[in-house]
Amino acid sequence: MTEVHPLRLRAFIAQVDTTGGIDACWIWRGPTDTGGYGAFAGTGAHRYAYELMNRPIPDGMVIDHRCHNGDTTCPGGTTCRHRRCVNPAHLDVITRGENVLRSQHTMPHQNAAKTHCPNGHEYTADNTYSRPRAGGIARRECRECRRIRSRAGWRTSAA
Repeated sequence: MTEVHPLRLRAFIAQVDTTGGIDACWIWRGPTDTGGYGAFAGTGAHRYAYELMNRPIPDGMVIDHRCHNGDTTCPGGTTCRHRRCVNPAHLDVITRGENVLRSQHTMPHQNAAKTHCPNGHEYTADNTYSRPRAGGIARRECRECRRIRSRAGWRTSAA
């Protein structure tokens, strides 16, 4: 972000509700995009706030709302109030993959939280196989279940 014009800064601040105090979410009262995120000056209001108060966001990185990740009562989705939070203390710069894993509302987060396979075998370093898939995304599999399937397939082919 380049140097901020005082009138633009004033326009930004006028759209922020800070009545909850320094530790609360600062809710964006201005326009939002279709995803429910605050919109300001052609970018996300949360991104603008982060760059304004912290530093530039490196290319390829996204902003994560820490306040959202800790709120188990939030339903998520486009109506999530955390999407409109612009409190720089609540914002982290992370990769898109880490962002998906941090939110309890995403399937990757829910799958990563599982400690056992569907057949009850524990996911440990020795018992977990990472199967490569298209797009460079790996799928976690239980090695014991793979052994059992392999033995069953060998028995049927030998008979």
